[in-house]
Amino acid sequence: MVSTKSQIKRSHLELLYHISRELSSRLDLRELIERILRLTSESLSAENGSLILIGDDGQVYDAALIINGALVPDAEAQLGPQLERGLAGWALRQRQVVVSQDTANDPRWQPAENSQPAESKSALSAPLIFAERVLGVLTLVHPQPSYFGEDHQQLLKAIAEQAAVAVENARLLRESRRQTQNLRSLVEVAQVLSSTLDPDKLLQLLLSETVRLLHLEAASIALTDMEKQELVFQVAAGTAAAKMVGLRLKLGQGIAGWVAQTGQPIIVPEAHGDPRFYAQVDQQTGFYTRAVLCAPIKFEGYTIGVVEGLNPAPGTFDRNTLPLLTGIASLAGNALAHAQQFSFTETVKDRYAGLFEDSFDPIIITDLTGIITDVNHKAAIALGYTRAEMMGMSINAIHTLGLGPLSQKQFSELARGIEMAFESHVTTKDGRDIPVEAHAKRISTTDDEFIQWIERDISERLHMEEMREDLISMIFHDLRSPLGNVISSLTLIQSSTSKEDDVIQSVLGIAVRSSQHLSRLVDSLLDLRRLESGQATLHRTDISISALILEAAEQVHPLAEGKGITLRFDLPLRLPSVSVDADMLRRVLINLMENAVKYMPGEGMITAAARVDGGHIVVSIADTGLGVPESERSRIFDKFTRLQRSGTVKGIGLGLAFCKLAIEAHQGKIWVDAAPVRGAVFNFTLPAKD
Repeated sequence: MVSTKSQIKRSHLELLYHISRELSSRLDLRELIERILRLTSESLSAENGSLILIGDDGQVYDAALIINGALVPDAEAQLGPQLERGLAGWALRQRQVVVSQDTANDPRWQPAENSQPAESKSALSAPLIFAERVLGVLTLVHPQPSYFGEDHQQLLKAIAEQAAVAVENARLLRESRRQTQNLRSLVEVAQVLSSTLDPDKLLQLLLSETVRLLHLEAASIALTDMEKQELVFQVAAGTAAAKMVGLRLKLGQGIAGWVAQTGQPIIVPEAHGDPRFYAQVDQQTGFYTRAVLCAPIKFEGYTIGVVEGLNPAPGTFDRNTLPLLTGIASLAGNALAHAQQFSFTETVKDRYAGLFEDSFDPIIITDLTGIITDVNHKAAIALGYTRAEMMGMSINAIHTLGLGPLSQKQFSELARGIEMAFESHVTTKDGRDIPVEAHAKRISTTDDEFIQWIERDISERLHMEEMREDLISMIFHDLRSPLGNVISSLTLIQSSTSKEDDVIQSVLGIAVRSSQHLSRLVDSLLDLRRLESGQATLHRTDISISALILEAAEQVHPLAEGKGITLRFDLPLRLPSVSVDADMLRRVLINLMENAVKYMPGEGMITAAARVDGGHIVVSIADTGLGVPESERSRIFDKFTRLQRSGTVKGIGLGLAFCKLAIEAHQGKIWVDAAPVRGAVFNFTLPAKD
């Protein structure tokens, strides 16, 4: 005869085989765990039982419960405490089968709701372990104490091992199906969002898809106002939608504000129990929030808004809901940014089109190679063409440049974004030339790149400049003769006046020097114009630079003496002569010395020096004044440039500009350095005679 133990073992093996076949045919996770629990409880004659599944985060994500042979709905909520304090939780933590022969006296036992705590029963728990991961725990309860023996424990352990494999396969299948469904949903959302570039319509579509896919009672979308550090609710759905639109929350305020601030998605199953929940929104809108899921809307790493769902339908709110919402929000970020950019571009294009057509200046649009693609009304009128006639023409067919047509290199520079400005002429259809100031620059839009040419008519300006130049020339020439007469008369009077009359001699001396200064200024201004235009004629003579320095110093000496400034000279006995316009160079030296005097706040010293450097003579005028800041040295020789110092003598800023042009006309160069101790040193070079 076969022993009872062998019979039990055989019975258990048959049972395991039956359960294995049964479980292998189940692919739906919910159906599977219910079937596992029912087969196991029936096989071990258990009165009650539970099967709890946990995720990698240790949280319950699915469960089944049998009480008195019947499956109980909403098992997850009831079984949560079992993992914290019950026998099932102990089995999970210890990762082994555990038995309680008397639940009434076992502190590890956590009775279910509506049970009799003092009633003695037997309980048996076994963890579901797959690949070293705890997937859940299976628990059985028998009404008889000390019911579960060693055989039951071994059997439950074997069932748990088989169940772990089946649960993992079903979980992976569920996850795969869920991901597939999420991908389908996201594709649908992407298709819907791609149907418009209107930001307002896009938000409404996004809201509708969120409500539909997540089965929400209410939803809203808020965008970030970075200037005010606030969330502004743009669209909403649900019973309180009208009161939500326009609502503002500070970043960090409420669950939506927290998501906007942190950039992290979140699920809050019980909103009123979460410290981040901002109840005043419910008070203002009259809506009652139970659960919240919220995800950030991001673009290029920046949170630009949030999408928030409220009160999902029963059975639709789980840990897998958030990835779908996050995916929707990600699509929304790109779509919304592109829509806003498109809207901005369209606004700019409309604005540009208005400015283009209403401009007072002729504007020509070409491609990057210079072929005309558009002209405004002003350009067509000015050039005498119709718009259609100018299409396809080259810009070089319009411009008449002194240096010839624009080169390929210049077009390449324009295409790279380098702006150009030049004076030219445009030729009209009837052959007339109009002088213009042309400004060319590349313009880039989202769908096009082109070069804009503004052709400003400068006929009137050139005419006025010509008149001004003629007037200035006339004034300068007319001033020279009277000034010469004044200087001659004053000199004659001074020479015929008694030398013993100091007052008269002093007054006449001041008048002579002032007249000479005015005469030099007129000559310098006239020379400045001629030098700028390249029309100056140099009357060169061979002369000693030392003699010119001493002559200039003689003119400046009275001014320097009046301020207590000493003139010092460092001039070698022998220096090569220079071939220069003596009058012009003398005025350069006087200008440099007078500047040194004028910009010296009190007593000091001016040193005039000369030396040979190779084939050049270097002249230096050094002072002990305030010096020239390094930031000003590069522009001090520009026209109308003066050092901005309080208490200094005012001028028109042309003296140093004249000096620069005069020295350069003599093939020299001029610059300024800081003095070794204090002050400034103005230097210039002149070619030495062989």
